Amino acid sequence: MLFFNYGVSSRYCKAIFGSIAALLLSILPAAAASDPPPLRTGVISGAGECGACHKEVLEKWKDSMHAQAVTDPVFQAAYMQAFLDSDGKAKHICLECHAPVSLTNGDTNLKEPVTREGITCHFCHSITATHPNGKRRFDIKVGTTLAGPRGNANTTYHSSVKSDLHRSADLCAACHEYEANGVKIMATWSEWKNSPQGAKGTVCQQCHMPLENSINQRGERISVFSHSLAGGHSIVQLRKGVVVNINTVERFSDRTVVNLELENAGAGHSLPTGIPTRKLVLYVQVTGADNRSQKKSVVYEKVIFNKKGQELVRDSDIMQGLGAVIAKDNRIAAGERRKEQVVFYGATPSEISVTAWVDYVYQPALLQNTEMRVEMTRAERSFGR
Repeated sequence: MLFFNYGVSSRYCKAIFGSIAALLLSILPAAAASDPPPLRTGVISGAGECGACHKEVLEKWKDSMHAQAVTDPVFQAAYMQAFLDSDGKAKHICLECHAPVSLTNGDTNLKEPVTREGITCHFCHSITATHPNGKRRFDIKVGTTLAGPRGNANTTYHSSVKSDLHRSADLCAACHEYEANGVKIMATWSEWKNSPQGAKGTVCQQCHMPLENSINQRGERISVFSHSLAGGHSIVQLRKGVVVNINTVERFSDRTVVNLELENAGAGHSLPTGIPTRKLVLYVQVTGADNRSQKKSVVYEKVIFNKKGQELVRDSDIMQGLGAVIAKDNRIAAGERRKEQVVFYGATPSEISVTAWVDYVYQPALLQNTEMRVEMTRAERSFGR
């Protein structure tokens, strides 16, 4: 109206007003379209909202197994089988750790996108206490305040509080410790407590969430704890875990004796840890100058039997809590140096080479597409000229 009062044309008025508006927008801080809404009490926000400010953290987390705790095809196959075998009861065992948001929103059918985010940001930073093997594994307070190791990130979207729990191995204990029928099925936290690392106070986060450089929402370089959460799925982590050395080779007319040592040099828990279907296999191979060879193996594993004395070989059976007896556990404890002697019988060639290596072995069931093709009918005719 001001421009029209001074006799300025409508077209010219719009041009001037548009220029001033553009100038103001360039000067004044305004909420971008991608800015997240402030957190709400009792409602878990999606990771994408956190990523509006914590972009690099979000990208690291998206590739982690925590982010894929629901969508991982290994979990989906085991969960589907456990669900069917238990008439749906498995959801109360499995989802508390794989889809913990369902504790808050009641979405045990995994319909909401935020539930399918697995161990997502707002949930993890709302944990106030953990209870390994308790009736309820977590105490959580979902609101506008987030708990973290520093507690110095107050913004218009949330406030922060420093949490000693988020610097403690107890945070991980809620899900990385699983007991059924008085038997420790998965005992990664207990193994850590009894390890040299536990005695020194080296916690899980120092290996699985090491500090790394990042950029905050103001464009400043800062150090943050890695949210890649690399574990047994990480080739780098696996290769840091165990070291094998060939100490001596004794040669006799009728046999060759190989003396080795395996050391759990890089893990603060037994190797392998986690679900008992994971194994380590030591292979030792002796090869003569004629390229003929012999190979032997030693398996390191935890073997679980059910109440009927049957070995549990499927993840789905273990997830249901059917384990009753630990029939074998020869895994390599944290800091342990295990001596092994492998004997090869037969005449010893004049020249030999000895090779030893360790494989990490896991053979889970997977859901996969399979083509079903059935010929229903066929017609054939011959024609001459």
